[in-house]
Amino acid sequence: MKVTIITTEASGDFLGAALYKELKKRKAYINGIGGKLLTNEGLNSWVSIHKFNTIGLFEVLIRLPKFLKILNYVEHKIRENPPDLLITIDSPSFSYRLVKRIQDLRTKTKIVHYVAPTVWAWKEYRAKIFSELYDKLYTLFKFENKFFRKYGLSTKWVGHQIFYEKKKISKSKTICFLPGSREVEIRKNLTKMKNIINDITLKYKNYKFYILTFDYYEKFIKQFINRKNITIVTSQSKKQKIMSESILAIAASGSVTLELCKYQTPTIVVYDTNFFTKIILKILVKVKFASLINIFFNKEILPEFLFEDFTYKNVFREFDALLFDKKKRDKQLKYMKVFSTKMLNNENPAKIIVDQIFKN
Repeated sequence: MKVTIITTEASGDFLGAALYKELKKRKAYINGIGGKLLTNEGLNSWVSIHKFNTIGLFEVLIRLPKFLKILNYVEHKIRENPPDLLITIDSPSFSYRLVKRIQDLRTKTKIVHYVAPTVWAWKEYRAKIFSELYDKLYTLFKFENKFFRKYGLSTKWVGHQIFYEKKKISKSKTICFLPGSREVEIRKNLTKMKNIINDITLKYKNYKFYILTFDYYEKFIKQFINRKNITIVTSQSKKQKIMSESILAIAASGSVTLELCKYQTPTIVVYDTNFFTKIILKILVKVKFASLINIFFNKEILPEFLFEDFTYKNVFREFDALLFDKKKRDKQLKYMKVFSTKMLNNENPAKIIVDQIFKN
């Protein structure tokens, strides 16, 4: 079987790498686009996912010619040698535009999507659009299925790969900072985090401090933070180890908060973006919270400081409280444990998907 995997984000790269392992067991021929984890598994990526490193309407418009060039190239690669199966993972904006262009191939290529677009948070109309473009949707969260099934799309809840892969948890006097996965996020978040990080590392000298990021952002981050007592880590395995050892994290809103939940690491969620994207998000987003655990329980389990609330005073106050207030820490940990059990379908999500693909 010829399989093309397309993912343009770090979170999708993680999910794609697990899929790749299972597909290789079935002797599938795999090509497409992925990040470092997928390429480590053996994928020869057509395009570096670093080129997709944009979020927000303003940034997308600026780079539109580059995106269209990449889109044309990826479409050409697929048409040049149409696969039996196309799997797009997350990245709904790029995935939608690509899949819309190649609908004529559906007579010979089955098209599936992994990770439902967050229609429950904003732009619910996308559920109907996605349902018309795809043959199958694999979801991370059970409640998502209903949004697509009403339009006739076959869906299956598989759970979240993050929670399937068990890691040993052993806490130490370690604190980590995760400023985001895209350049614009990192720039905006570190602009506000810089003084917080500097003062935390000065105040708590008997702790170890780490900034967790990707290799292509290491030099960029050093422009903001370049202290001797803080280490920048880019290795995936080392990042996982540090998250499992950390007793507290300050993290940009995103899938990394799920990993911190898995590792039972009390977390403060922060986020900022440019002015225009901020206004659009405030108008369109329907949910009260940014973090999935907060959305799931419909209450603030992880403290969130977004946009104007992301201030030195707010974050530093919450940091001190979480570091020393056992009740606050225990409350987070209790909900994290419950949430972690709800995110699994008792099996390896990647294996569930691949088993079903080959069964059909």
